[in-house]
Amino acid sequence: MSEFQRYEFMTIDRPLTQEQLNSVKSLSSHIQVSSTHASIDYHWSSFKHDPINILYRFFDGFLYWANWGSPQLAFRFPHGILSKGDIYDYDLEDYLTFTHHPDYDVLEIHFGEMEAPDESTEYELGSLIGIRDELMNGDARSLYIIWLAAQCIIEGYENEVKVEDYEIKVPPVPKGFHNLTAAESALAELLQVPYDLLIAAGNHSKPTQSLCTDDFVTLVKLLPTNQRDDYLIRLAHNEPGLSPLFVRELRKLIPAINNTPVQNDEYITYAILNADSKKISIQRELQIKEQKQSAHLAHLREVYDQQDILWQRAEQEVKIGSGRGYDEALRILMELSEAFDQFDETKKFQECFYIWVRPFIQRPSFVARLQSHKALPDLKNIISV
Repeated sequence: MSEFQRYEFMTIDRPLTQEQLNSVKSLSSHIQVSSTHASIDYHWSSFKHDPINILYRFFDGFLYWANWGSPQLAFRFPHGILSKGDIYDYDLEDYLTFTHHPDYDVLEIHFGEMEAPDESTEYELGSLIGIRDELMNGDARSLYIIWLAAQCIIEGYENEVKVEDYEIKVPPVPKGFHNLTAAESALAELLQVPYDLLIAAGNHSKPTQSLCTDDFVTLVKLLPTNQRDDYLIRLAHNEPGLSPLFVRELRKLIPAINNTPVQNDEYITYAILNADSKKISIQRELQIKEQKQSAHLAHLREVYDQQDILWQRAEQEVKIGSGRGYDEALRILMELSEAFDQFDETKKFQECFYIWVRPFIQRPSFVARLQSHKALPDLKNIISV
C-alpha cells in the first residue's frame, strides 16, 4: 500500500480574505482551497510548511491523518477564551500543547505514536470542528476523551511504565459524558478510544444542567451590575469569543435559580474504568450471543414449520442438475436436519430423508455431496439396495 497523508484546514469565525486565499493557494501545488476550507493530499511527499503555523495565521481548525496513523488535531481560539489551568489539569503534556499568542491561542492534540486502525478509515475535519465551540462553551468532554486515549497508549507500555505513574493525576468525569455529541464521538473514533471504555466512563457521569433560552432573562438579572456593564462594554468593542464566555458565566448561576446544590463530578482512576469496560464488553458479547441464538432458534422454527415446502424446493434444486443446484439442495437439507434435531425429531427426519433421496441415488455427484456431511443420514444401506 502506498503512503497517504491528508492535511485539512477550516475557518469558522470568518472566511479568508482574497489576500489570505492567495497566500494559502501558494502553499502547495496539491492544495484545494475555498474561502472556508483547504485540503492537501499526498502519496509520496509531505507538506513543506508547519501546519500549526498555517492554522494560527489563517484558520480555526486543522486535522492531519495518514494511512499509518499519527493523527493530529488542532484549533485556534480567540485569546483568553480557554483557561490554560483547566487544560493542564488533565496532565496531557505528551499529547496536548496549548500555546498563548497575543491575538489567538492554539490547542494542539498530537498522537504521533498511534497506529492506524485495523480497518481502513477516513476522517473529516467537518465531523470534528464542533469540538471547538464545545470547548469555548466550557464543555470538557473532549478533553476527557483525549485523556482516555492517552491512558490507552500508556497501558500499552505497561511493561515499561508503572501503573501508578499514570494514575496519580485523575481528572473528573465530565457531566453528560454518557451522551456524547457527534463531534465527541468522532474524536473518540479518531483517537481509537474503545466504545466500552466510553460507556464505563459515562456510567460515572452526572447529567448536564441544561440552559433554556427563557432562562437568560432571569440569569442576566442575577449578575452584579458591574459585571453586566463590563460585558456590555466588551461587546461594544466586538471582543472575539465573548458570547461563550458570557454563557459560561450565566451557567454558573443555574443552581441558584433552581435552588439545587452543585453536583460534584466523580474522580475515577483509569484502572477502575478499564476494569469496568472489560465487564461491559463481556456482558455485551453475552447479549449479542443470546440475540444470535434467539434469532437462530426462530429461524429453525420457521424451517420446521415450512418443512413440506422446503423438501419440495430441495427436490427442484436437485432436478436442475447443476453444481449450484446441488449445493443449494444440500444447504436446505442441512437446515431441515438441524430443525428436526432441535425439536427432538431426528428419527422422523431420517425417515423423510430416505424417502426423499431415493429418486436421486443415481446422481453420483450429488450423492458424494450428501455423504461428505456426517450430519445427514448414512446412505450406504440405501445405495446397496
